[in-house]
Amino acid sequence: MEPFLISPHQTIPMQRIIIHLDFDSFYASVEENRKPEIRGKPVVICVFSGRTVDSGAVATANYKARELGVKAGMPIMFARRKASEETVFLPYDIEYYREVTDRIMAMLEDECDVLEQASIDEAYMDVSEKSRGSWEAAEAIAARIKQMIREQENLTCSIGIGPNKLMAKMAGKARKPDGLTVVREKDVAEFMEKLPVEKIHGIGTKTVETLHSMKIMTAKELAQCNPLVLEQKFGGNKPQLLMDKAKGVDESPVEPRQAQQISKMKTLKEDSNDPEKIASEMAEMAGYVRKKVEKKNVTFRTVSIILIDTQLGMQTRSETIGQTDDVTNALATAKNLLQKYLNENRGKKIRRLGIRVSNLEYEKKQRSLDDFLQR
Repeated sequence: MEPFLISPHQTIPMQRIIIHLDFDSFYASVEENRKPEIRGKPVVICVFSGRTVDSGAVATANYKARELGVKAGMPIMFARRKASEETVFLPYDIEYYREVTDRIMAMLEDECDVLEQASIDEAYMDVSEKSRGSWEAAEAIAARIKQMIREQENLTCSIGIGPNKLMAKMAGKARKPDGLTVVREKDVAEFMEKLPVEKIHGIGTKTVETLHSMKIMTAKELAQCNPLVLEQKFGGNKPQLLMDKAKGVDESPVEPRQAQQISKMKTLKEDSNDPEKIASEMAEMAGYVRKKVEKKNVTFRTVSIILIDTQLGMQTRSETIGQTDDVTNALATAKNLLQKYLNENRGKKIRRLGIRVSNLEYEKKQRSLDDFLQR
């Protein structure tokens, strides 16, 4: 964390501010966008084993299905017993979900200092520098992110903001769905004080059972516990880890992961099937992709376009080319893919458009003599 100057002789560290983002019933919400006719119904996403019609388990369910008692991990057979007549059961489509996630993560990179994708529907963002250590600025960033995701993908998310990853995660859990919760550093102790130990992120069921057997029910009680008593039960470094969690302490950094694609999505000013107008918008987005390719120092092998029509139907067209960093060539390929789509779908108008390059390879820059002299 870089310090900022407050006098010629004194510096203080910039306030660390972390955002945690978690999509609301992600798989089910994505399916509702893909199949508008199921919107408003209980939706259950299943991992079918294929042994029988109902063998397998529930991956996730939207909030309407959860109200019926359907939960992730539940056998599909049990879920059907709890479901209503209008409940929709759909197969898990991981490739499609990843495609949506990748587009959003590409957008989030521009809104933070460092992005760590924790899972397909969850991410941490360090915004310490982006916000200049201001909680108000961080909250404005989070609100903008929520709006962009809603406009770009028609999805909602719950966001928590805190002084570290643990507190950001727990703040996000405080208001779901579609919430935005800020826990400033000065408010951590109050936030944690009455929290049941089972609500502390990262403390498992067996550990909770042991703590309950020790009459430790809240985070405050755990934080104030004699470390020697915890050592007798757990040993090793676990007592200190438990007490740190109970105090809301977490020094772990937000760690970036190498992106596998670069993409840009845009809503057209008006629905169109005019190839020249759409290609013009595509050229503008290619400029963004070019900057990202140069910044990351990558080459790519696959070019794709993402097209969303007026009925919110999504189509993806891709072409594999030789490994390259030539975005001009990628744009030409994208325009050809667009023309093929329009020829095959005459009369259909496009509402939203995306361009993507993927199968990235990260290049190692050779050090110059100046690099060595400056070491």
